[in-house]
This record gives sequence, C-alpha cells and structure tokens, in this order.
Amino acid sequence: MVAGEAIYRDEGGAFPDAALMQALRRFVHGRVGQHADGDDLVQETFVRLLGYQAASRVNDVKALCFTIARNLLLDHHRAARRGAPIELDEEIVCPQPTAERILAYRRAVEIMLRALETMPPLRREIFLRKRLDGFTTAEIAGSLDMSLGAVEKHVVRAFSDLRTALAKRGFSMADGA
Repeated sequence: MVAGEAIYRDEGGAFPDAALMQALRRFVHGRVGQHADGDDLVQETFVRLLGYQAASRVNDVKALCFTIARNLLLDHHRAARRGAPIELDEEIVCPQPTAERILAYRRAVEIMLRALETMPPLRREIFLRKRLDGFTTAEIAGSLDMSLGAVEKHVVRAFSDLRTALAKRGFSMADGA
C-alpha cells in the first residue's frame, strides 16, 4: 500500500482511493490528539478492511471503513481511560512548590519568628510596621518621634538579625526564605 492511498477490492479488483483515505484520516485525526496514533488507526482500518474483503464480499466499502475506524477509536479511547501509559514531557513544570520546599519554608518561618522574638522591642516594632503593616519610613518616624535615619537603621539591623538567624541554620534570603 502506498502511503496516503487506500487499496481495496471491488468488483473490478484492487484500486487505490485517495479521497477515501483523506476522508478517513480527517475523521480519525479529528478525534485523536496524536497524529501518529491517528495514522496507526487509519492503517489498522485498512488492514481490517482487507481481512473482511478476503472473507466475504463488501457492498459499501466506505461505510465499512468508517465503521471499522469508529470502533477502533472507541477501543483507543477506552484504553486511554484505563490508564494506558502516557509519556510525560520533562518540560512540564508544576506551579506548586514541592513538599520539601513547603517544609523548608515552614522551617524558615519558625526561625524568623524566633529571631523576631529575640530582637529588641523597638527594632521589632519598627520592622513589623514597615514590612508587615506597610507604613512608610516617614509615618513610622512621625508616630515614634524618631528621625528617618534612626528608623532606617532599625529596619536594616532587623534584616541583618533575620539573615544571621537563617544563615546559622543553613538558609539564606536568596533561597526564598
């Protein structure tokens, strides 16, 4: 059989029918995601057609081809639902963090909470207002009657305390902690 042509027997013998082949390919490829699977199903359709023709006379070859193809598609989809092996693309990345990453985040949060508890109270208060509550340096300085430089120095020292606490336990801010 030449690629792209169907060969079937009729009263006049065997002859190719490219139009039937193309119609069958469109029918199958429209229902199967993988073109290679579709080509296999079309080829299997013609193999079974030739088997039927060897055993008995076929009156409507086109109708039989589409019936065979429909049955093969049903078998194909049943096999896919049963959990036929699926090749996974290595480039597919899950957007969710891994369990190890979640545990690392939780550990880092615990480390930072302990570091915040051991900070001097004023430094902790300024850091939490700045980073958690979203106050500006000027707002914090005004409410605590401090200079802008003093507030900034407390924030910098608080970050330094957190970095040090994380580094002692093998974490860094660059790791996402």
